[in-house]
Amino acid sequence: MFELYSNRQNRILNKPIDPYEYDNLSEKIRIQIYHILKSSTGQLDAEQVGPTAIFWKYIHSTLCREFGLITLGENNKNPYLNCLTYILNADSNNVLDCIDFIFHSIEETFGRLKPGEANYNGITQNPKSAIKELNTRFKENSIGYQFENGQLVRIDSQYIHQEAVKPAISLLGNNNFTGAQDEFLKAHEHYRNGMFKESITEALKSFESTMKTICIRLNWEMNTGQTASKLIETLVKNEFIPTYIMAHMNGLRSVLESGLPSLRNRTSGHGQGEIPISLPEHYVSFALHLTASNIVFLVECYSAKKQD
Repeated sequence: MFELYSNRQNRILNKPIDPYEYDNLSEKIRIQIYHILKSSTGQLDAEQVGPTAIFWKYIHSTLCREFGLITLGENNKNPYLNCLTYILNADSNNVLDCIDFIFHSIEETFGRLKPGEANYNGITQNPKSAIKELNTRFKENSIGYQFENGQLVRIDSQYIHQEAVKPAISLLGNNNFTGAQDEFLKAHEHYRNGMFKESITEALKSFESTMKTICIRLNWEMNTGQTASKLIETLVKNEFIPTYIMAHMNGLRSVLESGLPSLRNRTSGHGQGEIPISLPEHYVSFALHLTASNIVFLVECYSAKKQD
């Protein structure tokens, strides 16, 4: 059967091109942010005086001015509750504006409190801890934002995400590398959930699946259980990369053989011994970005090869 253009487009469009959501904040993440704000700014006292009251009056009046509103809620005497209620119910874009401004203000205001003042009105979380939890909750809920350097930023505004991660997912889907795409998305899912060793394992599977698919489609001899190192050798032997950039390929091959594959082999691919191995988050992020860059390179080479 011939797959019609419209069917191909529907299949491609139904595949995610980004593992993160940017436009819709779920009820769950809103409630989690609500709790972070309560623990990091404290409760209003009966007289509404002190750092917490001053802070929320400032937040409420500033947001009302910026949004062009009289009030954020129905309780004119309690700006604290108005702001929290607004975060639970408002349009996602407006809530993102609130998060950006409020967490910036938390860092500026409560970060200056002295140790004795830090527990004022039930404050149980310092600004550094609150921002760390906010970023963790974003990842857990697949929300594509992080709070960094005093402001909210989209993950896809980062060069490596825009130029490698999203193109890798898109290219795999557009060229029917279904297995590799599923593994790459699963690697990101594990990363968001803090399952770092599993994330590296899926990243390598995705990289290997991409090369295996290329070898199968181009009818190149390959053993079923070939490792990344052997698969790279097969691609080189069949001149998948033009000879005039062979030096670059040798360098790339060296990076891949001693980089990502051995990264997995030395951690999640074998027993971890008496003491559990804990991988730093930036270590795993590097592995995912390295995988994405190489997948883009391989699939683009494959597309060029088909046109020869």
